[in-house]
Amino acid sequence: MTNITRDDLVAHLPGDPLPRRHGKPWTEEDYRAVMRAIRDGGSLDEIAARVGRTEQGLRGQLHRMLPADERHLAADLVLPRLRQLDANGDYDWLAALAQRLPSPWEAQREAEAARAERGIPALEDAELLALAFAVAVARSSDMELAAVRRQLGRELLRRGIDARFRQRVAAEIDAASDLLGDGDPYGWPERY
Repeated sequence: MTNITRDDLVAHLPGDPLPRRHGKPWTEEDYRAVMRAIRDGGSLDEIAARVGRTEQGLRGQLHRMLPADERHLAADLVLPRLRQLDANGDYDWLAALAQRLPSPWEAQREAEAARAERGIPALEDAELLALAFAVAVARSSDMELAAVRRQLGRELLRRGIDARFRQRVAAEIDAASDLLGDGDPYGWPERY
């Protein structure tokens, strides 16, 4: 490892209870020192000694220096990944630190919104009514179809157009009755 200063060497002497920067807030200079040590090829314990932190404390900050969508990586993969990201010496670790992961509540809300954009809630009212009617009259006890019926029914209620659906059903029944032709089961003219 190159560029080691005297302070780096005495950062955590054997017998010292804690490194010199333990418990202190991480500064931008701390992160710069970490990146310099990573570029110099330092191991986790060497980098921790160089910046005056514990290995455990350093591990957490190394995870934060990854892009938000990569912070799930196993601890042993973080340091090699940071080296890979900084292969050209231009990794924007400061931008990665600024990224934050959505809370579980926000992630759930985003997932529900994405489902709504492509599912039943994305349908226009007229499309929803037509689909609900088609599914309602389909003669099937298929479990998936039953689940779709429930979803459609909930969406009709949520939008407050369940009365329009009932009107559509009544209109379709009237239209079907008209096809029968004034009580003649075959719709034949009176002369037959």
